[in-house]
Amino acid sequence: MRIFFLCAAALFVAVSLDASPEHWHLDYNLARGTANILFDSRILFSNVYAEVKAPRAVTSMDEARRTMKRRRVKDRFGTGTQFDIQSIGRDGTKMTQIFWFYDQVDYFLAQVKMFKKGGVSANYMAPLVSHTPVKLFTEGAGRALFVPFDNDKWIRYSAVPFGTNLTSCEVSAVYNNDSREGMALGSIDHDIWKTGVQSTTLGAELDDIEVFGGFTGELTRDTLPHGAVSGETIASPRIFAGLFSDWRHGLETYAKVNALVAPPRPWTGGVPFGWNSWGKLQFNISFEKAVEVSDFFARELQPHNFENRNTVYIGLDSGWQKFTEEELKKFVDHCLSNHQEAGIYFTPFTDFSHGGNRTVEGGNYLYKDIYLYAHGARQRIDKGVALDPTHPGTQGRIKYFIDRFKRLGFKYVKADFMAQGALEGDRHYDPSVTTGLQAYNQGMRFLEKCLGPDMYLNLAISPLFPSQYANSRRIACDAWGDISKTEYTLNAVSYGWWLSGLYDFNDPDHIVLGGYTEGENRARVTCAVITGLCLSGDDFSREGEAEGKEKAKRFLTNADIDALGRMQKSFRPVEGDTDDRAANMFVYDNGDYFYLAAFNYGETETNLTTTFARIGLKAGRTVQAKELWSGQIITMSSPLTIHLPSADAVIYRFNEKGL
Repeated sequence: MRIFFLCAAALFVAVSLDASPEHWHLDYNLARGTANILFDSRILFSNVYAEVKAPRAVTSMDEARRTMKRRRVKDRFGTGTQFDIQSIGRDGTKMTQIFWFYDQVDYFLAQVKMFKKGGVSANYMAPLVSHTPVKLFTEGAGRALFVPFDNDKWIRYSAVPFGTNLTSCEVSAVYNNDSREGMALGSIDHDIWKTGVQSTTLGAELDDIEVFGGFTGELTRDTLPHGAVSGETIASPRIFAGLFSDWRHGLETYAKVNALVAPPRPWTGGVPFGWNSWGKLQFNISFEKAVEVSDFFARELQPHNFENRNTVYIGLDSGWQKFTEEELKKFVDHCLSNHQEAGIYFTPFTDFSHGGNRTVEGGNYLYKDIYLYAHGARQRIDKGVALDPTHPGTQGRIKYFIDRFKRLGFKYVKADFMAQGALEGDRHYDPSVTTGLQAYNQGMRFLEKCLGPDMYLNLAISPLFPSQYANSRRIACDAWGDISKTEYTLNAVSYGWWLSGLYDFNDPDHIVLGGYTEGENRARVTCAVITGLCLSGDDFSREGEAEGKEKAKRFLTNADIDALGRMQKSFRPVEGDTDDRAANMFVYDNGDYFYLAAFNYGETETNLTTTFARIGLKAGRTVQAKELWSGQIITMSSPLTIHLPSADAVIYRFNEKGL
């Protein structure tokens, strides 16, 4: 440790730590209560302070009495050094800023805690706040990333140009798209707090940054402020922040760190292939049609590549409630006879019947007893009324339905309208729960316990975090088969592909082919196989359209495409400067092959241009690639031009050893 006395009024403590591949520096001003954080002698954050609203706003700059402690740590993130800087108020309140710097990583962690004998309460805790501009990149290509809290109402990710004030949910990135250098920062704790990342950018500068627990509003679907957290000691979420040579690697690293805190729900069954009834049949589903779909798969698709590990999942969505118990059991058994697993649909935290005087399934409570209220009125998102996840009536209802599904033999559950369970409420049944995410975690833990280890859980409309309770999550809202829905889904892949490091799989929603052009069909299937799950959605019953069946037999049985779909991955975007639109090109390297997928979302043909270096191939050579839809072998060189008809897609597989 090096200590420099700069003047009588200012004591700086400068600490240098080796990190890979650069060096971290923490310059802390004990007189002012602010810090400069440097990476390889480059300032990332200047005059950083912490702030807590308890309920009066208190910052690390408010008190003159400060002490610093330093100690070596070894934990799940690695080996490093922890710094605790404590300031003590006149009333005995203690604020502690904590920084963790690890020896072999390009990020650090930060947290703020408050202690007060007799208790303290806050609904806002910010470990990182700075209003001092820092020049991060060269002019012209700066982007700040907006990440939505959930995937409802067709909300989009957006990479906005520098020059804006932006609040992102849970995580953000600021980067130069030309050089790809960028900073990723966000919360790694999702058990109590909803986190906001507020940034102001101008030119090449990051002018303001504020990363805080306690974010609510329209983006989180809340009408109430964030609930208060109370106790003798309270803590903010831990915040991840780092500088990376490639912003995409930064977000992938962020996902890996979150997965260290809350490991993904285990799954060894491979990428699910199958069908979901919400694609075309929706409320027209019936027992007879469901059985006919099962038979179509067994006869026309499973023997011709559209399966994984000799299994497909045939899923009943909303509308299954019209089935009798006997029909549900017969459907499950029929699927099993066709080497299929049966899936079903459930809304654990949402009621769509709106009859408050109805008795809740699995108990003696009335629905009005288990609703989640705000300002005395029941809460709803869209038409779904929120249920209190901590209420024994809600949990009894979950147990009733999951036990029923398991007894009947279902192995796949699609859980929908989950954000209702994360809403802030006037109060929760469990008095120890004071925030929406606390309630949501309690409900999800109960749901996971009921499911057990053998049932697959897929989240549809749901918050981004927490992620550890489900095997997969739909990456965007409902999508069918037209090119606009493909583009919408790929907007989420463009800026949320890294979620494949948190969930076993990302879900691109059902593939619907009938009624759309063949180019749109190629684009929709390509979208699915570069994202994660491969679930069809056409009506394959006897009365179903012949076009959908014929196209399924052509577009879902390409051996090369299906082999790609079986890989556990999501493709990376090539570019990150598309505002709230999708990128046009995506890449993936599995060690054996290098893949490039390209899309045209427009109404006219186009040429996409790039270079080998930009997509991740070695420059200065000619290579062969196989276009997987046509089977054509193409010789390619850099710079690369890809011609695409309107509303269409291609996907290339590169391999020097052979095709």
